[in-house]
Amino acid sequence: MMVRIEVEGVMHDVEAEEGTTIDKILDKIGVLPSTVLVTHGEKIVPHSTKINSDVELSTIIVSSGG
Repeated sequence: MMVRIEVEGVMHDVEAEEGTTIDKILDKIGVLPSTVLVTHGEKIVPHSTKINSDVELSTIIVSSGG
């Protein structure tokens, strides 16, 4: 299946097996899960969510600091 995920304005197409988690998708594209929130539509989805079909996701960068 194909997962398309946008990170900082760049689209990444990731070929993944059914049941792959969002954490694993982020790992495949080199994004540390603790640095982003993942959205589907306008809803935030947990990184533990299993993907079972082609999907398009977006990310929101999480900032921290002083």
